Amino acid sequence: MAKKSGFVMALQAERERRDADVRHHARVFQMDMVTLALGRMGWRESRFRELDKVLAEVSEEFCNEVLEDAKTDKDIWYTKSTLDRELKQYVGKMFVPYDERYA
Repeated sequence: MAKKSGFVMALQAERERRDADVRHHARVFQMDMVTLALGRMGWRESRFRELDKVLAEVSEEFCNEVLEDAKTDKDIWYTKSTLDRELKQYVGKMFVPYDERYA
């Protein structure tokens, strides 16, 4: 296999940086929309502080679960089912399975 040139490697690195920027922007924008929606529902600073704390806890829990699950199952079926089970209990009939949400 031919060695990649410095130019090609630089282009690839730039594309990866731009992709990371796009992902970051999308996450921040989505959280802004959630914040605005909750604000319009009456949420204020104290509830947002609690959301920030619980969101960090949930994110850490599921990120750790993904890492652990992926060690033995590249499709992370256990994590997907755990996530779906908890989501379904909160949203009821509005629930959409993992593979459809992430399609």
